[in-house]
Amino acid sequence: MLGAMVAQPPPRAGGGPARSGRDFATTAGPALLAVVSDTAGAAAAVDAGADLLDLPEADPDLIGAVQARFPGVLVCGAAPPADVVRDETAARATGARLICAGLDAARASALPANRLLVSVPPQLVRQAAQAGWAVLVDVDRAAAQAAAESPPGGDDTEPEAGIVALAALASWLGAAVVRTRHPVPVRRALDMAASIRGLRPPARTVRGLA
Repeated sequence: MLGAMVAQPPPRAGGGPARSGRDFATTAGPALLAVVSDTAGAAAAVDAGADLLDLPEADPDLIGAVQARFPGVLVCGAAPPADVVRDETAARATGARLICAGLDAARASALPANRLLVSVPPQLVRQAAQAGWAVLVDVDRAAAQAAAESPPGGDDTEPEAGIVALAALASWLGAAVVRTRHPVPVRRALDMAASIRGLRPPARTVRGLA
C-alpha cells in the first residue's frame, strides 16, 4: 500500500479516487515506478517490488487489463483509464494525476499542486519539493545524461551501477517517485537507502561479538 492520503480528491471517471500530493512516497521512501510494455512485464515488476507501473505506449485496453490484474498498483499511461497521465486535458477530464516535465511546466499547469507529479533531474529535487510538489526522478534518463557528459574513456561496462547510485541519491534528496526500467536493482537501492535513513528496519541484523 502507498502512504496515507493527505487529501481526498473527487473520484475520477471510470475508476477510484485520484491520489493526493504526498501519497506517492511510501513510509519507507520513494515509490518505484517501473516502465513495462505488457502484462508479463507488469507482473515481473510487481514481483520485484514496483509500487506503480508505467505503460507509455499502451492502448486503453492494455491499461485496463493491467489495472484489473493489479488493483492495488497505480498505472501511468498516455490516456484514460490510466491513474497518472502526461496530458493535462486528460487529467482534468478524468481526475488522474498529471506528470509535468519540469518546473516550468508545473508552474504553468492549471491543476493544483496536489494533482501534480513533477519530473526533474536529481539536482532539482529539493527545489521542486520545497515548492510543494511530489517529485519524480527518472534515474535511467539521469544516468544516460551523466554518462553522455562524462569525459571519454570512462568505465561504462556496468551502466546499471549509475542507475542504482542515482536511485539512492534521489531517495536521500526526498523524491516521491523513482522511475526506471530496472526495477530489481533499483528496488534494492531504495530499500538500502531507507534502511540507512532509519525509515525501515534491516531485513537481517548481524551483531558483532568482541
